Amino acid sequence: MYEELDTFERALQHFGTRVEVYTCMEMGGKISAEEAYQQIKEELKELKKVRKTWKKEQE
Repeated sequence: MYEELDTFERALQHFGTRVEVYTCMEMGGKISAEEAYQQIKEELKELKKVRKTWKKEQE
């Protein structure tokens, strides 16, 4: 099942994992809520770039 993941699906999976890590770090007091928000925002920006590239490849 997971062997057939394309680039965007892999990036989406990675994004979910990273968001989970930042959320746990914030809940554990390792980073501030603002820092977690900024990190997730950066991850989302990267995910959007991958999605844009993937959509171009699909056309």
